[in-house]
Amino acid sequence: MKKLILAAAALIAAVICACTASAEENKLHTLSHESGYYRTTQFVRVTSAKGAEVYYTTDGTTPDASDAKYGTEPIIVTENTVIKTAAYVDGELAESNTANIKIRTVSPSASKDSGTYSEAISVKLTCSDKDAEIYYTTDGSTPTKDSKKYTKAITISDDTTLKFMAIGDNLARSPIITRKYIIKTDAYDEPHRQALFEAVNELRAQYGLSPLETLPELDEIAQQRAKEASSYFSHTRPNGTKWYTLLAEAGLKRSDRAENLCYYYATAKAALKSWLNDYSHRSNLLDPDMKYIGIGYYKVGGVPYWSQIFIGD
Repeated sequence: MKKLILAAAALIAAVICACTASAEENKLHTLSHESGYYRTTQFVRVTSAKGAEVYYTTDGTTPDASDAKYGTEPIIVTENTVIKTAAYVDGELAESNTANIKIRTVSPSASKDSGTYSEAISVKLTCSDKDAEIYYTTDGSTPTKDSKKYTKAITISDDTTLKFMAIGDNLARSPIITRKYIIKTDAYDEPHRQALFEAVNELRAQYGLSPLETLPELDEIAQQRAKEASSYFSHTRPNGTKWYTLLAEAGLKRSDRAENLCYYYATAKAALKSWLNDYSHRSNLLDPDMKYIGIGYYKVGGVPYWSQIFIGD
């Protein structure tokens, strides 16, 4: 029984294929393109059977023998075009065909790549097709011609999914472009380190000094020093070398450099206050020649250890 079922299925498939092939063979003419979206100028060709004369239009109207007759040259399509063809045999209409060819506008581009940014950014959208208009959304939805039209730079101050596309004169919309922006205004994920960073720059602002900036490598060094201080509280490292050897190893060797350490203080403000009560530590905090700061916070046995590393430009 199973063999009979398989044989019947094979026979049906063979009949379908034969019918399809027969239908294709019986066509008097075919177009080289199907309806759809294309990125660039298209060259549409017509293949016709012997004895069939093919006439065509490119304005969507139904062709007759008074319209253009297809010869050997392709139909060049540079914008949205509906090609209609009609095959005549012995002067009688025998067959017709249609291809709706849509040429996409050039894709626009954004001045900022997807990524994480430490502050608000301004994103400019451009398109090499100067006649195209750009439409965009900032909520992750798909843009349409009813979406906001781009006229000026877009300010991104929060996490945003920007989607945009262009529509040219008598052209189909471009592919939709997506850019995802994450605005991470905090320099640190760890709240104690972030609180100290903010407190230090608030202090410097009170004295008219420029805010200090962070460097990933410097933050790693500061965090390492906080851990080292928990077992050996000194500006000398547990291995006997000076703390600033870590700067040289990281390629951050500077003539302007300083380190502040403290422990026990539960909050960033308390730690900062302890440093301000010491002349040398205060001088490091308010040194106008310093540009970058690294901050470390490490808690062990319920005791917090804090570190600050300062370097110049």
